[in-house]
Amino acid sequence: MMPLEEARDELKHLLVRCERWLRVVDEVSGLLPDARDLGSDVERMEALRTRALSTMLKVALLGRQSSGKSFLISGLQGGLEYLPFIDEDGEQSDEYVGILPSSASPTTACPSTVIPVGDDPTVDAYGRGLLRVKLRGRADWVEVGTDLHRAEVAAYAAADGNRADRRSEHVNDHVERIELLISKARLPIKLFDLPGSESEDEERDEIMYEAWKEADCFIYVSQATEALTSNELRLIRDLYSHAVPARKRVLWVLSGIDRASQREHNQAAWKNVLTTNNQYLRDRYPSSEEFIGEGFLPVSAALEAQAEFEEGKGRDGSVLRRRGRMGELRDRLQGLLESGAGHKHLKLIGDEAGWIVRSRGRVIADVLNAHRVAVDQLEVQRDSLREELEGMDESLQRMLTELNEELDRRIRKAQRAFGGLADELHRGLDGLIDTGNLSAEHVNEIGVRHVQLFNEWMTGPDGPGTLWERERAALDDSARLFLRSEFGEDTGSRLVGPEPLDLDSIPVANDGEPWRAYGVVQDAANVLGVASPLAGGAVWLTTSLSLATIAVPVGAAVIAAIGIARITDFLRERESKVQQARQERKDMIDEQAKEARFGFEDMVRNDGRRVIDAAAEYHHRHRSRLRATLDEIVQRMRAENTEGSREIVRLLTPVEEQGRAIAADVQDLLDRNRTV
Repeated sequence: MMPLEEARDELKHLLVRCERWLRVVDEVSGLLPDARDLGSDVERMEALRTRALSTMLKVALLGRQSSGKSFLISGLQGGLEYLPFIDEDGEQSDEYVGILPSSASPTTACPSTVIPVGDDPTVDAYGRGLLRVKLRGRADWVEVGTDLHRAEVAAYAAADGNRADRRSEHVNDHVERIELLISKARLPIKLFDLPGSESEDEERDEIMYEAWKEADCFIYVSQATEALTSNELRLIRDLYSHAVPARKRVLWVLSGIDRASQREHNQAAWKNVLTTNNQYLRDRYPSSEEFIGEGFLPVSAALEAQAEFEEGKGRDGSVLRRRGRMGELRDRLQGLLESGAGHKHLKLIGDEAGWIVRSRGRVIADVLNAHRVAVDQLEVQRDSLREELEGMDESLQRMLTELNEELDRRIRKAQRAFGGLADELHRGLDGLIDTGNLSAEHVNEIGVRHVQLFNEWMTGPDGPGTLWERERAALDDSARLFLRSEFGEDTGSRLVGPEPLDLDSIPVANDGEPWRAYGVVQDAANVLGVASPLAGGAVWLTTSLSLATIAVPVGAAVIAAIGIARITDFLRERESKVQQARQERKDMIDEQAKEARFGFEDMVRNDGRRVIDAAAEYHHRHRSRLRATLDEIVQRMRAENTEGSREIVRLLTPVEEQGRAIAADVQDLLDRNRTV
């Protein structure tokens, strides 16, 4: 695997070549049968170049209110400024100005995202960045302005912000989300700043969990002035329920160690908190080394900002910088980039760029082939194309019918295992439920064990996740077999040969949005179900793909939803009712087992339909190419001479060759950048 920076630089140059080539194609678009979306392809390539240079990792920050998440984000991206000043009493006070508002009181009012955009010329994000907001009742994001004063940003993002500092037309609007696009960033990562765990806004919770789905990893932030408490059990339990089956890393950060430097028990107070917090995790997640990782990392963005202030004055700030340990946190995030996330990000972009070039190049090649046909063979080729086109509608309908019927059979087969789920959960949980009083700590223990049991059951040798992986692979094989039987192989002897079935990507409409049928997992490829107390949901991690975008490997996990961890929050019974509460908790296991089956069916049906949709798109694209080539042949037959064909061949040949060379170079980069 190539070094990440080397791969990114090479991809950057390739994307520039791709964009230039598309502009060349635009110059000869009058010779092509269909160039309606060429402009959008150029825009897509520009967007890919920006993505390649910016958000290579998506990180969600979680923690209690006022844990320092916003402050930490500003520090991570080098957007925290230290401003010492003398107050009215002649004493020095310290102030810090970040790209997001922060204070000692609860700050973040809505989910906020900080997105690096690099040197993208289409985005005006200098200074403190470009603020965009999502307002309730409006479909589109609203651009508020660039390099705004911190009071203006706080007016939209902070719980204690002054609405009078907003634009007048937004004073009475409810802000659901904000984005801050920044041109200067120390790390190519997208950072989600999510409201504290005490939020009671269900709509906001839904937005938060959407960010969980998109995140590649998490940072759990806890203040160094106070150890973890039982109030954080639920949030950490929810994080465990999502991160463990999805195999997403969690980095634990103890922030603000500069504010807890007083001596306690012969050492700095934050060190005692550090020890307590790490023990808190070990006690509650004793068999979850991957979840706990290295434990809490003590940091101070404030000390690093002070170091930069000193260095700006020509003084030595190395001691402050070392004490702040922010470099170590960045190193850990960089390690996640280097370990695979960054390469997958680049591969996703390379797949899409390669598809665009190959798709346009294939249209040009079809036109060239049509105009290279000898005059005495035009009638033969016309008849051959007409023959191939006959029955295409019937062929498509037959394929869809066969594959949909097969999908139903394979789903039923994978679902059979659910008959034993409730018994499996009762065997593992009933004894645990009966040995406690359903206190917060007891509930946490039950929730963790519940996730472990469900995870193991789903991915065991006979679990539904394992069965579906096999059934889905068989459905994929059936789709490929049908397409091969209909269109054959590309032997080079046919005017319009079928596309290879090992393409990196096929854009297919999915609720109005394109999705990738091949290649690496999309940004939102894992789905988190946030359930009500009696509902079941699922978390799917997809790590391997074939004909369509989402495949469920054995290593994936489907867990009873976040609702599992929350059920007994509703069962805080008095001691006299503990036995009743225990029985209700057991009854809920049965309800969850039923709902989990329904959730499983919905998810795998969507998964299977993506296979079928990809096959249908392949079928449609081949028919479109046949029709376009037939039209070219007919036009040639109507032409009075061959001069026009010779001119088309002369103009398009170098364009097609250049596109083929670029596509080959993109694929070569992807091959060298392949992750294990």
